[in-house]
Amino acid sequence: MADAAPAVDNRRALVAVIAAVTAMAVSLSLSIPLVSLLMEKRGYGSDIIGLMGALPALSFLLASPVVPACTRALGSGKMLWGALLLAAASIWSLSLSDNIYFWFFLRLMIGLSMAVLFLISETWLNKIAKEKTRGRTIAIYISSMTCGFAFGPVLINFLGAEGSLPFIVSSLIVLSAGFAFIIVGDRFPDLGEKSSYSIFSFIKIAPMISAATLLVAFFDGSVLTLLPVYGVKNGQTLEMAVLMTSALLAGNILLQVPIGWLADRFDRAKVILGCGIVGVLGALILPLVMFNHYLLWPLLIIWGGGVVGTYTIALVVMGQEFKGGDLITATAAVGMLWGVGSLFGPVFAGLAMEIFEPHGMPLTFAAACLLFVLIAFNSLRRTRNA
Repeated sequence: MADAAPAVDNRRALVAVIAAVTAMAVSLSLSIPLVSLLMEKRGYGSDIIGLMGALPALSFLLASPVVPACTRALGSGKMLWGALLLAAASIWSLSLSDNIYFWFFLRLMIGLSMAVLFLISETWLNKIAKEKTRGRTIAIYISSMTCGFAFGPVLINFLGAEGSLPFIVSSLIVLSAGFAFIIVGDRFPDLGEKSSYSIFSFIKIAPMISAATLLVAFFDGSVLTLLPVYGVKNGQTLEMAVLMTSALLAGNILLQVPIGWLADRFDRAKVILGCGIVGVLGALILPLVMFNHYLLWPLLIIWGGGVVGTYTIALVVMGQEFKGGDLITATAAVGMLWGVGSLFGPVFAGLAMEIFEPHGMPLTFAAACLLFVLIAFNSLRRTRNA
């Protein structure tokens, strides 16, 4: 019976973390395109809209290095509640004024609060996940979060893009994550241990995890954004081009649990290497099947799931290899690398589409996946030699 209480607490915490992160993903994916649509209606150029869109990535880049120290000083519970309230207040405040400088400030605050929420939640999740089911636990987390990101933009069709209502609803969705934290009570994770290394030394210590994070941030920031444009440039209708992104997201959602199951049964380094190879092949095959719908849709589903699977396995390996204070430092390093990939990925992919029209985007991503495969293979070889 003594072991039953911690087990119940861990299950409750797992449900709470996944529910809270999913709610935050819905709110974030509702408010980000909403701001872009309103800016476009008010006559702002794509350069200003793009700069606004880059702020979440910049926030992760700025916030991640200081999250471990702040969490040690204040405690994970206070950090989570503070970030939750800041996010909700900032999203609601978007409805109070249409001053562009005020919106820039608020978007920065939303990004900073979300960085804290996601980084501590992922550390917490890895801390309480059991080793034998860690792959499936992380996979459920990634799938649920992706569902949240996919559902947010759908709400705009029901709420509209004008007035205060969409921002109020988005703010309330963030606040709903608080119910998950209430379920946990005062049993927030103790993340006060000091780390034995710095964020910046993480890249040298864990090159495979670092490369996977950069790869999927690049994928998330550029491929998902530019895929509809790529489809139109290759003769697809606008409706079909948008559906291509939906197919990628479907792969992200549907294939993570099978990939997590594989990670719990087989060598995780080999599984992540396989996901990287799927990324290379998918990018190279995409231009060849653009007009064959029998092959295009399965390819997009498998490609999307395989690429995001590299990040799923990276989080699994991170939880396996890093413990205590090292775990939150590792998670913060991953958050910083995510910010780098999200910030610069769309720039490189967009330039590639201009220079190597029309197939620059998939070719650039194929090269990125190949680089990841080489890094993953080298890490696997070094581990075997050790």
